[in-house]
Amino acid sequence: MSALDAGSATGLLEAVVPEYGGRAYGIEPLMLPPDPVHCNADDELTRRYAELLGQGPDPGAEPSGAPAAAGSAEQLFWFRWITGHQLTFMLWQELGRRAAEAAGPAPPDEVAAVGRLVRGYSAMLLYTASCTRDVYLRIIRPSMALHHPAFSGAWARDYGPVRALLRGRLPAAWDGRADALVEECALNERVHEGIAAKLVPDAPSLLQSATGTCRPLPRDVRAALFDTYFITLRAPCAPEEGAAQLLRRMRAVRDDLAVNGLYPASASSRAEKPEALRTPQVEEIERAVPQLLGNIARDFVRHSSAEPASPSPPTRTFEPSMEGSGSHGA
Repeated sequence: MSALDAGSATGLLEAVVPEYGGRAYGIEPLMLPPDPVHCNADDELTRRYAELLGQGPDPGAEPSGAPAAAGSAEQLFWFRWITGHQLTFMLWQELGRRAAEAAGPAPPDEVAAVGRLVRGYSAMLLYTASCTRDVYLRIIRPSMALHHPAFSGAWARDYGPVRALLRGRLPAAWDGRADALVEECALNERVHEGIAAKLVPDAPSLLQSATGTCRPLPRDVRAALFDTYFITLRAPCAPEEGAAQLLRRMRAVRDDLAVNGLYPASASSRAEKPEALRTPQVEEIERAVPQLLGNIARDFVRHSSAEPASPSPPTRTFEPSMEGSGSHGA
């Protein structure tokens, strides 16, 4: 019997709606706790997502129930925009939790898991930005501007706690094992810059465009606006619910990629990639998204959380050349 609360939204979905969103390329609300908590799957969730977690007879090789091809580019890329961002928020929360609990000396597998989280964030940047420039400029960007003219990834509630880490300022507990992680953070920044060049090569961000036209909003209001756009709610929830939400989204993304690929053949997305997204390092991430999600899922549900330790001061530093916004959603 699952420990997942049958009265919760995720509990109801897990019980009666096996297909993510109730339809092909549907979307679901995300419930996140105000502060990061360790996600752990119970036996029922582990069985249900065995193929994603690498515990089935043929671990992670094929999708669980892949949908048909999307009815339109707009339908597919809207699903990716919302679902990929929701997964990003969960990755940020786990990254922040691990950094806050870092106590030295960190074992190699802990730093490796953090590296997978950073790479997972890079993968979600590429996944959500796999839309064509036409769909982004005609559908996605206007939808954000209608939500608020200065809509910005900098408003994301979960990005602040990991901003310094993603710029390469790491806890002292990870010192001595951090070279690969610092490189991963630098690669993440290059991906972020490449996506901006792909989607809006000749336009300022919404935040820049709205300068002087809007009254400044309090930080909590900006964060709430950002959450509501991505259908994300903040309330206490059980660790099992967090795990279920993570696994449902990872499976849905993997099933999508099995049918459509990262860059669908019928779309112009691949041809629109700038040189910054054509490097071997970036293309390695693009090829490995399904396997990467499976590895991160196993890290989420199997990680044994120690008692939180006092945050360690940062030591290793990588400074990107441009200000990061946390998300390309602007």
